Amino acid sequence: MSFYKEGIRFECKQCGNCCSIKGYVFIFPKDLERLVEKSGFTLEELERSYLSTVDGYTVLRSRGDEGCIFWDAIEKSCNIYEARPTQCRTFPFWKSLVYRKEKWDKETAMCPGIGEGRLYTEVEIDEIKNLL
Repeated sequence: MSFYKEGIRFECKQCGNCCSIKGYVFIFPKDLERLVEKSGFTLEELERSYLSTVDGYTVLRSRGDEGCIFWDAIEKSCNIYEARPTQCRTFPFWKSLVYRKEKWDKETAMCPGIGEGRLYTEVEIDEIKNLL
């Protein structure tokens, strides 16, 4: 039985905590299509300036401090929010975070939006976590 059987409230507070940590943002083909369609960048511009390859996977490049290249810490906003990748769209309902209560509790301490906002049902969370 999942620890989120009764659902979980979540609302992004745009604090940038999840955008400012070391790690990779993986880019899938549908993410590239969305980025080209909604961001105003051409595929060539994205490949030249914003994308990289790690172990055969396409990822967003990081800033020098390891944060996401599209996170604007001064404005507290994502420069590609409407076109953001699936990985960003599905946070915090990643398999790696909802598989164990201890992992979830650690993430809750980092993310002020967990416990706020609308209630996501167990079914919704299971659907979201399986998008990646």
